[in-house]
Amino acid sequence: MRRKLYFKYIGILSFITAQAQTLTIDQSYQLAVENYPLIKQYELIEKSKEYTLSNANKAYLPQISLTAIEGYVFGDFPTLGSSGNDSKFKFIGLGQVNQTIWDGGATKTQKKIIEASSNADKASVEVSLYDLRSRVNQLYFGVLLIDEQLKQLQIQNAIIANNIDKVKKLHQNGLAYKTDVDEMKAEQLNLSRQKKDFEYTKAGYQTMLSYLIGKNISQEKFGKPFNSSSLDTIIKRPEQLLFASQRNLVNAQSEMQKVSLMPKVGLLGAGVVLAPGINLGTNKISTVGVAGVSVGWDIKGLYKNSNEKQLTQQNLKKIEVQEETFLFNTRFQMNQKTADIERQKAILKDDDEIVKLRQTIREGYQLKYDTGAGPLIDLLNATEKEGNARAEKALHEIQLLMAEYEYQTIKGN
Repeated sequence: MRRKLYFKYIGILSFITAQAQTLTIDQSYQLAVENYPLIKQYELIEKSKEYTLSNANKAYLPQISLTAIEGYVFGDFPTLGSSGNDSKFKFIGLGQVNQTIWDGGATKTQKKIIEASSNADKASVEVSLYDLRSRVNQLYFGVLLIDEQLKQLQIQNAIIANNIDKVKKLHQNGLAYKTDVDEMKAEQLNLSRQKKDFEYTKAGYQTMLSYLIGKNISQEKFGKPFNSSSLDTIIKRPEQLLFASQRNLVNAQSEMQKVSLMPKVGLLGAGVVLAPGINLGTNKISTVGVAGVSVGWDIKGLYKNSNEKQLTQQNLKKIEVQEETFLFNTRFQMNQKTADIERQKAILKDDDEIVKLRQTIREGYQLKYDTGAGPLIDLLNATEKEGNARAEKALHEIQLLMAEYEYQTIKGN
């Protein structure tokens, strides 16, 4: 038997996914994403963005600062006339209120950066979640493959069981040897052993898939997907959205450099309280206040402006190279998978004819044995070869299906 061949491909393919009565592969994709812990990142990213935007919006609220000083004054405190109080201990209170009128676009730009950063984080999560599709493909088609192999074992077992009944009757009538009955039973036990191996392997795959999608699928029926006729070369992967989001973030951050070149305009109010106050003749001054428009302009941004522009361009070029590399590798994988699909199709063209021939050969040996013209070993060998041909055909069909779905996964749906 070619049991090792079956398990080799089963190990490569792995296993499937589940839902209700019949589970489809698309349902498996969805359940895997919903069950994956990383999905919670979406809500966390959105909440973080809301709080950060809220803080940015508060930039135009009045800014108040208060300072109180109680201490010993060294040296001569300014005074005119007699204060009537020569104490060196003074209380000084300072208060200032700033109301921003125009911050040079800093708040607007900061909000753009927050939005762009949030989108980039979400795109990164989307890339990680998309990787689940490959795991689902392996598990899903692995189970389908085992189911097909079990069907072929049932066909072989039915043939052997039918022959056992015939041989028993012949043996009872003295027309067959007891060793023929034993040979048939041994072959039947061999098929039973293979069936158990497949069933335990399938159960393991189902356990893995159940964990991946968060649903017990041990009793589920797996729907066989349709062959995908579309092999277009248009790439629609979440990584492309991630690259676009990263570019938007770099551009948004570069706008902050422009903001640093702008003056800042606001309203200013300030007050000073002194106790004991300064005596100016008959008038005692204990408070002083001032209000007006404040204008601030920090020109250090001018010195760095040229370098900052160059850094922005370099960062954009890095993202461009990363995207070009990703697209190159993706197209390379698509070409590999296209060649694999064509190979599987070519192989399948001969499988039907081989199965028909093996069935005809087995039926011929069956007739020879039934009429006493041929030995039992020839019939058993022919039955085994027919089973192998059917199993290989089923294997190639599932391999073709999986290759087509892997192609869709590589290029993105």
